[in-house]
Amino acid sequence: MTCVFLSSCTSDSAIEDDNSILEQKPIGYSAVATGISVNYSDVSSYVNSGFTFLNPTQVNKNREAIGGSSYTEVYGFNVPEANRARGIRWNSGDETTNEWRPQGMTGFKKNGVRYLLITWYGREGSDHKGSRITLLDISPSSSTYLKYRHILLVHSSVPSSVSEYTQYNTYAPLNIHAGGIAYYNDKVYIASTNLGMRVFDLNKIIEVSTGSDTSTKCGQDTSGNLYAFNYRYILPQIEYYDINGGANPFSTIQVNDEGNALWTAQYSSGSSSSSVVPKIYGFPIDSGGTVLNSGIEEIIPKNSLFDDDHAHGMQGIFRKGNRTWLSCSGSPSESYGSKARLARYTDGASNTVRYRWPYGSESLYYEAEYDYLWSLTEWEPNAGADNGSEVNRCIFAVHFSEYE
Repeated sequence: MTCVFLSSCTSDSAIEDDNSILEQKPIGYSAVATGISVNYSDVSSYVNSGFTFLNPTQVNKNREAIGGSSYTEVYGFNVPEANRARGIRWNSGDETTNEWRPQGMTGFKKNGVRYLLITWYGREGSDHKGSRITLLDISPSSSTYLKYRHILLVHSSVPSSVSEYTQYNTYAPLNIHAGGIAYYNDKVYIASTNLGMRVFDLNKIIEVSTGSDTSTKCGQDTSGNLYAFNYRYILPQIEYYDINGGANPFSTIQVNDEGNALWTAQYSSGSSSSSVVPKIYGFPIDSGGTVLNSGIEEIIPKNSLFDDDHAHGMQGIFRKGNRTWLSCSGSPSESYGSKARLARYTDGASNTVRYRWPYGSESLYYEAEYDYLWSLTEWEPNAGADNGSEVNRCIFAVHFSEYE
């Protein structure tokens, strides 16, 4: 193997192939998006009065994750040991359930405590429950270190009829894929596949009734009782952005390193026709977190592993300066036992720099204070195409500087 721009080369190198090491000179591109419109809607009226709101520090965390090095035991974890920073595994039930799958990830710090936020979508026996978000404490000095709580996501659109449960008024499950999540000043933005962005306020968490008799109920009944399938907390949608003009589908979302834009990516499978051209978009935000309807950027990343060098399989995104890091799945070739890659793309380049990446990896989140690039894997045992009965669901962080 020939090494380029590296002082040494070993079999444990993170770079997955020779060709990906070379970042070609820019070939020219237009980063100005045309025909894209951002349409804002405030839908918070249904929870503007009559509710008691909590913030993340007031949430009782009832489950405990596993820390240490145990995350390296999951199937397809191929990150070189020197690049590994942190690792977390769910409790056994969340690690193996087939009724929920984790997708999006972001994080924040509040009152000195670091948190991760992870989105899941319901499936199998939980598909009628829509989607949820997990609040996870990752501060080693905290009294609730590695404790977490699932919180049900809800919105104001109440269905006229349901068959799986009893639906009351006021709010209902938010049935979206929840493929990505971003955090900005106590607001969270969740990628909604064909809509755009759904917005939530982390200071508007609501505690609801729990107990065995609540497991088939959702909404507010005529007596004012609140239900959410035996979840203790709900997080109501307060706003959304309907983005038109071809920027969909929205597979993931993240705030850039500069903190002035939300970047999204489009997913298409690796087997897609070469005529499908996945793009990434940058949506400027102001200091209050409002998404602006001007200055939108559009970039077409390249990846020579796929047809016509297009970057298919984009599951996660992080943007810094004129570079974008992409968590990509479904490559036609394996690298150290996985068809996933972490791809670094420089605007206008003809190819990406690609690194080995764990099987089933999804979103990206950069924790600058610790130089951590976080990601997570989604598959439960017997779910992925390759992992069979192996455990493959974890959260992990790498040293970002190794991938710059």
